[in-house]
Amino acid sequence: MKKLYSLLLITCLSIGVFAATADLDPAVVLADTLYEAADYTVPSYTEFLAAKIAAKESATQANLQKLVDKVAALQVKEQPYNMVATINGDPKTQMAFAWFTNEGITDGVVQIVAKENATEADFAGEGVITVPATTKTTKMLRYTGKCSYAVKATGLKASVRYKYETHKALATGLTPGTGYSWRVGYTGHWSDIAHFRTEDAEQGEYSFLIMSDSHIMNETYIKEARRCALAAVKTVPEARFCCFPGDFVEDGDANNSEWEWERWFEEAMEPVIKAMPMVPTDGNHDDSPNINYTYHFNTDNYFNLNVTKKPQFEGITYSFVYGDVLFLVFSMQDFWRESYDQVNRTWSVYLTDHVGSWFRKQCHDNPDTRYRVSLAHFNLFSGSDHSTDEEPPLFRHCMLPVMKECEIDVALQGHDHTYEVIGPVNPDDCTPILSAISDREDVPVNGNKNVTGKKGGTYCTDDGTFYFIGATCGRKRYYPHNRTRMESEYTTDPKLLFDNHHHDVKNYFDLFTGMFGQPEAPTFTKITVKPDCLEFNSYTADDDEGNVSLLNTMRVVRTKAHTETDLHEGVGKPTVLQNGGKVMRNGELYITRDGRTFNALGQEVK
Repeated sequence: MKKLYSLLLITCLSIGVFAATADLDPAVVLADTLYEAADYTVPSYTEFLAAKIAAKESATQANLQKLVDKVAALQVKEQPYNMVATINGDPKTQMAFAWFTNEGITDGVVQIVAKENATEADFAGEGVITVPATTKTTKMLRYTGKCSYAVKATGLKASVRYKYETHKALATGLTPGTGYSWRVGYTGHWSDIAHFRTEDAEQGEYSFLIMSDSHIMNETYIKEARRCALAAVKTVPEARFCCFPGDFVEDGDANNSEWEWERWFEEAMEPVIKAMPMVPTDGNHDDSPNINYTYHFNTDNYFNLNVTKKPQFEGITYSFVYGDVLFLVFSMQDFWRESYDQVNRTWSVYLTDHVGSWFRKQCHDNPDTRYRVSLAHFNLFSGSDHSTDEEPPLFRHCMLPVMKECEIDVALQGHDHTYEVIGPVNPDDCTPILSAISDREDVPVNGNKNVTGKKGGTYCTDDGTFYFIGATCGRKRYYPHNRTRMESEYTTDPKLLFDNHHHDVKNYFDLFTGMFGQPEAPTFTKITVKPDCLEFNSYTADDDEGNVSLLNTMRVVRTKAHTETDLHEGVGKPTVLQNGGKVMRNGELYITRDGRTFNALGQEVK
C-alpha cells in the first residue's frame, strides 16, 4: 500500500493536479483514516469514497482531479440534502417541501423569499417566510443494496444501512402569480437556493413538463437522466412544474438501494428540482417496504387518509387544479391490497371502490375545468413489452368505465419507455375514434423510430381519452411491437391472457394513431395549456450542453363541456353470478350456465 501511495504522490506532483488545493497531500488523502464518515453527509462522503477507490485503482489525471474535487465537496454532517418542492394543495397559495439530513440532525426549516433568482443576501433581509418542518427518523435503509454498481463504486457492502432524518414542511398563504426562491436547513447549514412560481390568480397560458422512468442504477443512467433534466430546464425555463410518473430507481423490494434515490435527487434530476416543483407518483420499480418514496416526497395525503386499506406509500394519489386543467395523479400499484379477481382479473375492490370513487369526487368537485388530465405510471394501453403484462386487462376492466364516466381527456402514462400516441380511444370497445383526428402528417416509416409513419395531428377528446407515453428520460429503452406481432399476441382464451405473452385488445395496432417508436435518446415533453388546446412538444436531449431536437408536435382539443359526474360508489366485488347471469368483460358479453362460462356465440371459455 505504501508503494501505491508513493506512486500516487509522485504522479500527482508531476502533473500538478493538487497545485490549486493548499497543503493537500494525496498520499494522506488516500489514507483510510483521514476523513471520518461520521463527520460528513452520507451523499458527499460516499462520493468521496468512490473517487478514492477509482484513484487507487488507476492514478490517471482525471481520477486524481476527481478525488480533489470530491474532497472539496465534502459537506459537514449538519448539511441538508435530497431537497425537493412538490405541489400539495392549492398551487396558488401553497407549496410543500421535503429533504433529508443525517440521523440525529433534527433541526430544520424552509426559508422562502418573494424574489426570483434570489441570492444568499436576500435571505438576510426583510420579508423572509420561515416554515418549521416536522422530522421523522427513517427505517434502517440499505444504502447500496442490490445495486452492484454502487457496491463497487463506494466499496460499501450490500448490507450497509443508514438511518436518516426526513424533514417535511408545507408553506401556506403564499401570493398567487409570484416567483419565489427557497432554501432549507438552519443557521450555518443552508442548502443551495431553488425556485418556484405560484399559479396566477387568473391563470392564462402556461407550460409544464413530463419525463419518466429514469431507472437510476449506475453512472450511465445518471448521466442520461441529468442530460434530459438540463435540456428540459434550458428549453422550457418557464415551466411551472414537472410531472414524473414513477420508476425513479431500478431496484425495488426489501433489498433496494437508497443510493439510487440519493443520486436521483443529488445529480440526475437536480437541474429540474432547483427550477420548479415536482408532481410525482410511484412506479413498480420504486416498490419497497422500506418506503423510500414516502420519505422523500411531500404530496397531499387525503386519499390515503380516507380509504380502508392503505396504499404502501403516502401521497401517490392526489389531485390539484392548475389554470384550466384538473390533474388527477394516481397509482394502480396497490390493486391487490384488497380482494380482487385473481383468475379472470375482472375486478379489484381497491381500484373500483377507492380509486374510482376518488376520481368521481374530484371531477364532481371541479366541474368547470376545461381539461381533465390523469397521470399514472402503469398503462391502460401501450405498444411495447408491457402490452402483454398480466395487469393491463385488469386495469382496463376497472378503469375504462371510470375514464368514461369522468370524461378524462388525456392520460399521461409511463412504464413502457417508448414514444406512443394512442387514440382517442372509445372506452366501450377499445377502438380508435378516427373521426376525432385531423391535421395528421403521413411520413415515411422509420424503422423502430416510427413504425406507424404518422406524425403531429390534432386529437379531439369529446368522446374518448387520448393516451400518451413520452418514452424515457433515461437509458432503459423498449422497442415498439409492429402490427404482425400485436395480432399474434391477441387472444380470447382466458387461460393464455395472463401468461405475459398475450393481450385482449383486438386490432391493438390501430390504436396507435400518431407517432409510435423509440427515439433512442433521453426524451421529455413540454405541454402548453393554451386557450384553444393542449399543445405537446416532445424533444430529445442531444448532448450535455442542453441542446435538443424537436421530435413531435401535436394538439389535444375539447369542444364539449364536461357533464356532471355522478358520485355513486364503486362497483366493488360483484355478486356471484346466478345461472344465466351475464357479465361484460372488455366490451364482450359472457353468460354463465351451470357453473360454465360462454361467450355471445355460445362458445365455452375456460
